[in-house]
Amino acid sequence: MLRHVGYVIVFIRDMEAMLEFWRHRVGLRARYTSGEWSELELDNVILALHKTAETSPRDTGIVFKVDDLDKTVERLKEKGVDVTNPQDIGVGREALFRDPEGNIYHIFQPARDA
Repeated sequence: MLRHVGYVIVFIRDMEAMLEFWRHRVGLRARYTSGEWSELELDNVILALHKTAETSPRDTGIVFKVDDLDKTVERLKEKGVDVTNPQDIGVGREALFRDPEGNIYHIFQPARDA
């Protein structure tokens, strides 16, 4: 029986640049790093970076849920992350950000009544 998601994998070209981004700009803690595979910790899932030669920027479909979207966006902008301003999407508010390779991630704060 499926219980929960353990890993979410993003395929990347430059491990060093991506680790710098996720660790020092976004603030995730590295659990394991190597030139080919690295793991970053979130509360309930591992964000894994897998090096490959064949990647192109894409919307990853990865959504990070936060309690305070405005504060999160402000902090990311202060760290030099390319992040959009929050927008109302009906069920909550969302902003998007890009990693150094152009991949898109979502940040989501649910509406209070959702």
